[in-house]
Amino acid sequence: MVSTNKARIYSLYRSLLQKHFYIYSMKKLICLLSLIALIGFNTNVMAQAGMTVSPGKLYYKLGPGASATQKIVVSNPNNKELEIGVSMNDWDYDTLGNNQTYDAGTLKNSGSAWIQVMPGSYFTLQPNEKRELDIIFTVPSDANTSIPVHTAMLFLTQLNPGDAKAQDGTSIKVSVRMGVKIYHSFSQTDERDIEVVNFTDILPAKEDKATGGFLELNLQNTGKTWLEGKVKWEILNTQTGAKTKLDDQDIFSLPGDKRIVRQSLPANIAKGKYTATAVINYGNKDELKLVELEFAR
Repeated sequence: MVSTNKARIYSLYRSLLQKHFYIYSMKKLICLLSLIALIGFNTNVMAQAGMTVSPGKLYYKLGPGASATQKIVVSNPNNKELEIGVSMNDWDYDTLGNNQTYDAGTLKNSGSAWIQVMPGSYFTLQPNEKRELDIIFTVPSDANTSIPVHTAMLFLTQLNPGDAKAQDGTSIKVSVRMGVKIYHSFSQTDERDIEVVNFTDILPAKEDKATGGFLELNLQNTGKTWLEGKVKWEILNTQTGAKTKLDDQDIFSLPGDKRIVRQSLPANIAKGKYTATAVINYGNKDELKLVELEFAR
């Protein structure tokens, strides 16, 4: 239940490298470079390195004792051979929706032990070669069905870092690590739901000249599956009638997750009374929640 500022809710989602940066997408995973520097520095890198993996996410819906196989394609777009190691980790989201990784088997909803990768945990790719990997997910017959969703992260790590130079001429080693998210649900249907716990207006700090403050949504995934949704924002100046659409924001969560979604207000927002509207699409087109908040500047 919303608790502040007259908000109204209406019902209508083990590391070989020292630093890892990766981007996930439904259709393709595009890597950012992970750098092991011979001399510490902070600068851009001039080099060709990397691999591509597709898709970036796998979804399994299986009951106890069942098994299924899906495929990913790993490509080497470079002119040198790649040596690639395969490993598993656990992962979840923090309250802001950022990915967090753990050793395999750490989390209670870990599915890492249920996954087998074929042909194995090591392979090589020749220049411009592509290879399919079989990702076999097998649910134990005695699996705990009270945990609705199990997850894992399949990592592919370049084991032969390439030589490169930074713009300042510093010699470095460039390597790449990619992650594929794996989701499992016992249910064959998508039991999605999300609760709006709070909707608030946060005034800007005195030293903050870049924004006009924030709107903040506190959400909780109360369903039995993962959510991949979007929040659409709009503010209305109730004195002038002027409407302003703000940037859409993607939201991702797992069952039980609490999520904070913050939206910056324009730095030049005029003084006056406003109504903020947030439309939360957490599944299909008809799975919406609409939230309104009255605030002033």
